[in-house]
Amino acid sequence: MFASLMTDLIGVDCEPMASVGLARDYGFDGVDFRINRWADAIEQSGVRPLNDAMDDAGLARGYCSLLPKNMGVDDEAWADGIAALPRLAKLAQQLGFVRTSTVVLPFHKTMAMDAAMEQHVSRVSQAMKILRDFGLRLGLEYVSPRTRRAGQPYEFVHRMDQMLAMVDACGDGVGLMLDSFHWHCAGETVTDLKRLCAEQVVVVHVNDALAGIDMDEQVVTSRELPGVSGVIDLAGFVGSLRAIGYDGPMTAEPTHARWKNSDATERSRRHAVEQTSRAMRGMLSQECWS
Repeated sequence: MFASLMTDLIGVDCEPMASVGLARDYGFDGVDFRINRWADAIEQSGVRPLNDAMDDAGLARGYCSLLPKNMGVDDEAWADGIAALPRLAKLAQQLGFVRTSTVVLPFHKTMAMDAAMEQHVSRVSQAMKILRDFGLRLGLEYVSPRTRRAGQPYEFVHRMDQMLAMVDACGDGVGLMLDSFHWHCAGETVTDLKRLCAEQVVVVHVNDALAGIDMDEQVVTSRELPGVSGVIDLAGFVGSLRAIGYDGPMTAEPTHARWKNSDATERSRRHAVEQTSRAMRGMLSQECWS
């Protein structure tokens, strides 16, 4: 497994070439891109210069975002996303990416569980007909906090076992995007992780929960950098994934409000990346795994 940087997730708004420079300068092993956001810029600048920059920096390809923001978008947004997917998947392949991901919301506005599951499996299958042609695996993220589904008309997938059922129904090339926060808030354990095989895990996000807040009151918009609060058992989380042989990217996703304006100045951008690098190095140290 390796520490990968997605600048968007730490409030740093910059094009892929600048992300490569920041990942290189602050000791990351890999880099992630939102290709569905930066496709025009990548095509205008050219794929080869970006590939050369990543190779020169010794950066592995982590994961990329290609699909709409979540699997439950309305039919029009989904149709637009599928229409754009061949172009985006081709770019991903040209850049050397083999992993992509998207989010499954823990509720549905109009469908109960069985109907929503049928819709999501159908959509994933539709996407995979394209993604497989470009050598891409898809990780699906479940969102666990009770606060994210409270007050919604229909509950949907919000635990690992539920997501694994969806993954199994979707077929080859589909697995989990695991997030340490959602694993924690679902009340899951290292035993749950150790039941997985490496092929079931496509992408991993890491972060920490707020101290002094009950699990059922945690919110997705207040996640900390890994190790900041010590609430989440990151040693167990990372160690379990290492034990099953996961060798892919681990990307920090702090969502606390303090991360929203990290890109105001070059100094603050670099400070955000440096903080993230330090947190990731601490989490991935041998001491954490032992």
